[in-house]
This record gives sequence, structure tokens and C-alpha cells, in this order.
Amino acid sequence: MFPLIRVFFDICLFRRGPQDLPTSSFLLYLTLATHAISSFLLSLGNHPAGTAAMAGITDTALLAALTLSLLYAHGRLVRIPQTLAALAGSGTLLGLIALPPTYLLFSLRDTGSDQTLPILMLLALIVWSLVVMGHIIRSALSTRLIIGLVVAVLFYWIAVSVQGTLFPPPA
Repeated sequence: MFPLIRVFFDICLFRRGPQDLPTSSFLLYLTLATHAISSFLLSLGNHPAGTAAMAGITDTALLAALTLSLLYAHGRLVRIPQTLAALAGSGTLLGLIALPPTYLLFSLRDTGSDQTLPILMLLALIVWSLVVMGHIIRSALSTRLIIGLVVAVLFYWIAVSVQGTLFPPPA
């Protein structure tokens, strides 16, 4: 299990790509489940548990639907398991890394303290996440990184828009 986690870390550090993961239904389902859990944990700061669970499931479903649509449109169906596992696995790792600054932000927000540090940390993590996603998409489509980054930003924009509409933050 640890060598596999190492592959996800290496993907996040741009040393490897989705092609370095095994083509495995079990791995795909495992990474999708962990992605939903990490999304749920990130949503708990803003929502009650039931809403946070729905937000986590929705986030993962969007990732899967957008990835499937993209690879289908480009005739790369054979790359779906590895690409989606790479996106979900790296998203899980980056989501877990985002938990401390996310909860620090929520706790500082409630006390009225300066929130600059956790906001900057989360902004850096969002940029890192987009570049990792762009790297994975670039590999999956056999294209240039800029194309992968544009698609990653588009995926992010769609996910934030849908999540914000379905699960608006409390006033």
C-alpha cells in the first residue's frame, strides 16, 4: 500500500504520471471513495454533516463525469481508470494537506482574528492542485501542459460553480 501512496506523492511532485498507476478497478473505486471522504472532511467546516457528505459525493461525481466526458471526447477511453485514479488519489492527498489550514481559517473566522496566513496557504494549495490536475490531464491527452492547465481551471470553475449553487456557504 505504501508504494502506491508514494506514486500519488510523486504525481503531486510531477515526477510521475497516471500511466505509472496500475489499471485496476479496485484502485479506481478506492481512490474515488477516499476523494469523497476528503471532500466531505473539507466541507464539514462550512456545512452540517449531511450536507457535507452530499457535497463530498457531488465533488467526486463531478470529477468523474468531467474526466469521463473529456477522455470520451478525445477517444482515450482506455486511459479512464488510470487518469481518474490519479486525479482522485492526488486530490485526496492535496485535500488532506488542506485540512489544517481550512480548519484554521474556520476557527479564525469565528473569532474575528486575522485570516491572512490560512488564506494564503489555501490559495497556494489550490494553485498546486490545478497544476497537478493539469499535469495529469496533459499526460492523459498526450498534449502540452498549457492545455492540461486550461482544462484543469475549467474543471475547477465548473466544480466551484456547481458546489456553490447546490451547497451555498452559510451567511
